[in-house]
Amino acid sequence: MKVNKNKQFYISVFFMMVLQIISYALVKLFQTNYHTFNYSLDNKILFIPQMIIIYNLFYPMIFITFHSIYKKDKHTFNKGIIAAIIGYIIADIIFIIYPVEMIRPDITNLHADPITTFVITLTYNIDSPAINCFPSIHCIYCMNCIYTLIKTNNLNIRSKIIYIITLSLIILSVLFVKQHYIFDVLAALIVVIISNIISNFIYNKK
Repeated sequence: MKVNKNKQFYISVFFMMVLQIISYALVKLFQTNYHTFNYSLDNKILFIPQMIIIYNLFYPMIFITFHSIYKKDKHTFNKGIIAAIIGYIIADIIFIIYPVEMIRPDITNLHADPITTFVITLTYNIDSPAINCFPSIHCIYCMNCIYTLIKTNNLNIRSKIIYIITLSLIILSVLFVKQHYIFDVLAALIVVIISNIISNFIYNKK
């Protein structure tokens, strides 16, 4: 992967991710009165700690997926990046207006293999306190990537299917590792629909 040849890709993805990380941190300065969505349906979803490995495929998969899209269809890539930025801006606004906290399970006596125990402990510690859950940023990015993949031209079907299945598993993992409520996932879907409508409007105006 030559840097000069992929300069636009690196600049776009770096800008998108850094802006999201910075804005996510700044949002926490304006939050008070956390809410929860502890509904019976969420309680029926099993806690599967091994899914934390899939959950942490998030960043490499976003990078790999967007790079594959960029190589085959720069037009759709640009629209996908714009939609992703709009998506987390909408999410940040919601985080300030209605901050939601996730009630996580106790993992002090987790009966799992050493790798799973290490990864889930590290993930929980890094993402602590478990706030800014509604909507799920993980799901916004993954759903946006899935939509962009579907719209991408020239990318072979086999690659699309592999990416979509992996991204879908990441979306499911946020529920099974108790990082998000069902409403967080549903809200992410609504945000992705809105952000892509706005992205299409902005990009088609150029």
